[in-house]
Amino acid sequence: MTVTRLYRLNTAIWTLDSSAATQLQNPGTPYPGWCPCYLLEHPDGLVLFDTGVSHEMAADPSAYGPNGAPHMEAFVDSLDCTAGKSPVDHLDALGYEPSDVDFVVCSHLHTDHAGNLDAFPDATVVVQKAELRYAFWPDGPQRLFYLEGDFHHLRQLGTDVVATTGEYDVFGDGSIVAVPTPGHTPGHQSLVVDLESGPIILAADAANSRAGYENEQVASFVWSLEASVDSLTDLRTRARHLDADVIIHHDPDDQRRLPDPPDALE
Repeated sequence: MTVTRLYRLNTAIWTLDSSAATQLQNPGTPYPGWCPCYLLEHPDGLVLFDTGVSHEMAADPSAYGPNGAPHMEAFVDSLDCTAGKSPVDHLDALGYEPSDVDFVVCSHLHTDHAGNLDAFPDATVVVQKAELRYAFWPDGPQRLFYLEGDFHHLRQLGTDVVATTGEYDVFGDGSIVAVPTPGHTPGHQSLVVDLESGPIILAADAANSRAGYENEQVASFVWSLEASVDSLTDLRTRARHLDADVIIHHDPDDQRRLPDPPDALE
């Protein structure tokens, strides 16, 4: 079977310096990175890939989560939540409830990808084991981007979490496969989706821009530069073998190639 529809659901636009998004390139130039998530309709269920930015966090970082995230006060001024909607609101517009989502696949647990995770308590959460462990005890600049308010509930006994250590075939038919692409974070993963129109790879943050993907210039704050470059090589090889289109998560031009909901790729 194949995925019948892929919806791009933007949650916000977060503007960074270009040199942060694409390693040391064009310092001083703003880079308006989109913060989408993706809804995949499959005959056997609904899958969300990432959950975007939490508007609750953006409104009051100091009160967000069990211990707050006051350091985010310095970043949210560059976050435009009016450019998108929460995934719950997107789902409502498409006629779905949060309880309709069967799986949430997390590319990684940075706050621009894992906000709103707790809005889907009935879903099975698929995350790399290395990512899950690192998220609670990050180091260096990575500590800025992991917020307890996004994912602390994953420790609760009632939460259904698949902590995978390799590729994960969501429905067992090759239509939605999470593949490890470490580097941006220790447990980063991308998603290979088989649509009727052909395969597509949702690269997530394997690179933060199209130029970064093509020229091996990843974000300046990656966990491992070497692993990032290796993952980009693997992604490009996979895309060539599958003849797949690759979508870079934050790249405005790549995101505009996808239809706005309620339209979808089929």
